Parts: sequence; C-alpha cells; structure tokens
Amino acid sequence: MNKLLIVLASVIHLAPHPFGVTSVGATALYSGAYGPKRFAWAVPLIPLFIGSLVFGFYDITVMAFVFGGFALSTFAGRWFLARKRNFTRYGAAVAVGASIFFVVSNFAVWLVGMYPPTLAGLIQCYVNGLPYLGQAALADAAFCFVLFGLHGAIERRQSASALA
Repeated sequence: MNKLLIVLASVIHLAPHPFGVTSVGATALYSGAYGPKRFAWAVPLIPLFIGSLVFGFYDITVMAFVFGGFALSTFAGRWFLARKRNFTRYGAAVAVGASIFFVVSNFAVWLVGMYPPTLAGLIQCYVNGLPYLGQAALADAAFCFVLFGLHGAIERRQSASALA
C-alpha cells in the first residue's frame, strides 16, 4: 500500500465535497485491496478524523456509524480486489462498498431520531438517501480510478527503475 496515496486521499477529503462526493470510500477500497489485513479497516478513518478536526464533529452516534461504514467498506476492497483486479471486480467493489456505507450510515440517521422511530420512518430514511448512494458510488468509482491508477503507475515506474 502506498502511503503517499493515503496522504493524497486525506488532502482530497479536506477539499470541499458537496453532496457526499468524497474520496474516503475509494480509500477504504484501496486499503482493503493493498493494506495489511490487521488494520486496513483503520486507513479510511484517517481522512475522516482529520476532516472532523478541521471542520468539526457532529452527532457522536452518526459519526460512529459513518466511521464504521467506511471501515466495513474495506472488506469489499479485500474481497473483490486483493487478489485479482479487473473491470467487473472494480465495479462490484464500488457497488458493495457504497452499499455497505449507505445501509450503515442511513441507519444511524434514522436511529438518532431524524425520522420517526417506525419501520415506515426507516424506509423513508433509506428512500431519501438514495440520491446520495448514486453520488457516493460515482465518487468511489472516480477516486478508485485515481488511487488504483496512480498505484499502478508507481509500480510500473518502480519496476522500470529496477530493471535499469
């Protein structure tokens, strides 16, 4: 795992990111694919924590679920991208990672009382969050293209240097 790319993802996360368009989901997938098994889940929490220090903290329950959702998303990176990578596997990792985060984070929004504490309230919470799921998946796909593409370019350059 390239630590420089994690720093890059953290810096990108500090840039304005309206409508849930952030690099953290892609960072989770990248760390799942390349990070050490024991603590790959913690890597996406670094930009989240730095962002919270800079921009402020919010409801602790929602924060815990948001952090947890991204930590769980690393398993999609591990499952789909650690051994073999192709277009289908990238697509599956992005879809599963974004879906995990969507389910976990929206449940927290419902749990803290932003919607009625009923099944209908929970359903409404998920329905209202659907536009953000699409945006998150697109952001994850775009930032995965950047992170995994840069990783590949760095590996090729290092291989070429080793041969020279």
